[in-house]
Amino acid sequence: MAFSEFECWSESGQLDCVAVFRPAALDVTSAEEAAAVGFNRPVTRSEAEDAFGRLRDALVRQGCQAIDLWELLPAPERAVSDTTVNRVFVRDTAAVLGRQLVTGTAAFPVRLAEFDVAHRALSQLQPPRPDDEPASSARIEFGDVFVLDGERLLVNVGLRSDAKALSPFLELAWRSGFREAAVVRIPESLGIIHLDLAFNVLGPHAVVARAFLRHTPIQVFQQGRAPHWEPFDGYFAQRGRRVIPFEPSGAQGFLSNFIYVGPDLILASESAAPGLRPLAKACGIEVDSVDIEALERGNGSVRCLTMPLRRRPA
Repeated sequence: MAFSEFECWSESGQLDCVAVFRPAALDVTSAEEAAAVGFNRPVTRSEAEDAFGRLRDALVRQGCQAIDLWELLPAPERAVSDTTVNRVFVRDTAAVLGRQLVTGTAAFPVRLAEFDVAHRALSQLQPPRPDDEPASSARIEFGDVFVLDGERLLVNVGLRSDAKALSPFLELAWRSGFREAAVVRIPESLGIIHLDLAFNVLGPHAVVARAFLRHTPIQVFQQGRAPHWEPFDGYFAQRGRRVIPFEPSGAQGFLSNFIYVGPDLILASESAAPGLRPLAKACGIEVDSVDIEALERGNGSVRCLTMPLRRRPA
């Protein structure tokens, strides 16, 4: 089926349509298996499916169409995909930037096949391209990319996104209609897989960020100009947003891994919601929550599990 209405110009507009990917058909049964696939604990297929059902129901309850990419795959590719337990973390594989669907590149070897299969499913939503029009792709995992607003992107180059890919990614950003890209570099030594485990947009006037990010200056690229550096907090202040710092503690490790379902409504996990609510309330934003603890054992939460395909403008 062709899907011709890709459009995302912010992280906080009304979410109309989102891609998800049901859990794989395998249990992660031991600590050894969990370590091999990047999970922090074992999880059964039944536990994962129950959590996924609650997430999908929460999205639909908020008026969002949820497209399960598994349903778009032919049988041979389903057989491969059903063995890739990280496929639920669909955010990393691609993103809609403006009106352009951009596919990413897996940096974790166990996810290579999963990225390819996800891209195959997403291709079923796209109208045919002219033969001379290249596909849009980047050596980026999209847990590292935020659409700040209709002009600006924020991208991290670190553990999973290749710093060598920055120049072609910027060219892709300009072609997609953006005028500025801010680049942050989270030290790989911290082991933070993606930017969305340390940062998120909290409406039009604030962002939440792990406290250490204030020590990581932002390199600002603007089309047709030489790049320059700005302090992390200063970058956002100059653009009308304050930075709300936080330090994760205990069960709140996924505090920044939420998604907007409406301009003033966030969907977060039950583990993250208690720490997030007071920060969001100060910005006039409500927090809905969903129990997805079983899926969080894979080192991701609500944002990782959802790929916005269409948002109304914020």
